[in-house]
Amino acid sequence: MAIAKQTYADKHNERFINTESHFVDLVQRYEDTVKSLPPRAQANHRDRRDQAIRAFKKNYPLLKDFADRTKFRLVKATEINLMSIFIDTTMQREPDLNWILKIIENFRDYQAQPIQVFAHKEAWGAWDSQHTALAFYLIAKFALNLDLSKVTVPANIYDIASRGAIRNLFISMNTSKGDSAGKKSLDDIDLFIQMVYGVEIDGVTTTEWEQAHKKWQHIKAAGMFVTAKKFHNIEEVGAISRLKEINEVSEELVRQFCVYGRYVTEVQQRAIETKEIPIIMKFLEMCSAEQIKYSEKDLEDLAQYCIDTFGANFHEDGVFWEKCHQATISAWKRYNTAMNIPEEAQKQPGNKKNVPVGINFFYKQLEKGWLLTKKQGFKFPKPPEQVYALSNGDVF
Repeated sequence: MAIAKQTYADKHNERFINTESHFVDLVQRYEDTVKSLPPRAQANHRDRRDQAIRAFKKNYPLLKDFADRTKFRLVKATEINLMSIFIDTTMQREPDLNWILKIIENFRDYQAQPIQVFAHKEAWGAWDSQHTALAFYLIAKFALNLDLSKVTVPANIYDIASRGAIRNLFISMNTSKGDSAGKKSLDDIDLFIQMVYGVEIDGVTTTEWEQAHKKWQHIKAAGMFVTAKKFHNIEEVGAISRLKEINEVSEELVRQFCVYGRYVTEVQQRAIETKEIPIIMKFLEMCSAEQIKYSEKDLEDLAQYCIDTFGANFHEDGVFWEKCHQATISAWKRYNTAMNIPEEAQKQPGNKKNVPVGINFFYKQLEKGWLLTKKQGFKFPKPPEQVYALSNGDVF
């Protein structure tokens, strides 16, 4: 019997299936993050890193050692060895390499916050400040060429051991907004990952976290995974890089979407488009509002219809949105004629690629084609609100 090949999504989701912490030092954390990038992105990062180091040296031309606090005015706190800091990969978000380089390029010694740590065996576990710690590591190694075993940095030591408490503290301290924020706030993907880890590993029972975990289980079972542009893997098969709808809708609608998503990603070997998930999810919401719940066979049939009709191509420059705009213009012209609106008062609608415009077109497309393939009595939702009424001739 042939052994099923492990997909990228399988490997990506494996990180959440873990019952204990996984601590790595700063060197491994940095190297693992760089190695996870595609080869071209790795080379680009190293070029950017060299630029950031040059910028740091220009800003601190006389600095030779971290220990010289007259020239490196770090905050006064408990000094700990830089190489005694370990990162729990199941607790911290994935490092953002661009943010680390931004810290180095714009480094201000008096603004650098102490590393937030707790006791871990004979060393320290950083529950926060990993980007600052990694910036310290790169500065010490590449800018100052120091003996890393002798470098010390300021730290705040927390008397805390509960993983759930640590994770809650991490999230609460990293949700500030605004361009002037001195820290890297958690993105939607970071929060989602933290909630999944919290339930999977820490046993957190908060309702919101449990809902996120259940949604992730459906996504994982469908051979897909959640990600973001900053992780450089949004083109991988099964990638979902838009979380807005995942976060907002019910677990059941996520499950239904995953049936559709699994089908199109397996057949077409692609990622889920960011302009695709809001349209499909909106249609499922319309169905749910009228207590319509399609079977998995129906949802797979819907996916196949999309593939057969327009290649399930929801890319913003693809045929779905191109035809959608043409349909809107045709309907707009009919509206002007029916309402006797003078030509000088007419204002052509823009090429909007949003949910109201997209779902109006998608609904008409399904009504013209997919619905006609169903037996009498097949349930179908009421049409969405619309300004310009589309006709069968407007769609594929």
